Amino acid sequence: MVDKEPRLTSKQVQAALQSEGTTVSTRTIRRGLNEKGLYGRIPRKTPLLTQRHKKASLEFAKTYLRKPKTFWKNVLWSDETKVELFGKRHQHRVYRKKNEAFKEKNTVPTVKHGGDSLMFWGCFAASGT
Repeated sequence: MVDKEPRLTSKQVQAALQSEGTTVSTRTIRRGLNEKGLYGRIPRKTPLLTQRHKKASLEFAKTYLRKPKTFWKNVLWSDETKVELFGKRHQHRVYRKKNEAFKEKNTVPTVKHGGDSLMFWGCFAASGT
């Protein structure tokens, strides 16, 4: 059940089992999941990417894959990040196996707007920062 929908809580699993006539405690459910290698984890945050975004990113990578080192000396890499000042709005948990943190079903999509936050920007080039 949690293999297909890892965001289910142990209480939701308990309710589903009770509707089928099986009574079991939430602790027993968690213990059973742990025995199968599934542990409650906070999902990784990843940018919300559509199939169009993923395809464009792959095309970009293929375009620049074989560029010579001299080309990259003229490139300036930059990035930005947002830091929430007052912590997370709410905590999610997923049941997942080790090394499955970035599978799409185990992540929480994020967007870059809203909330009380600070934005940071930085850049670097082949010659340094």
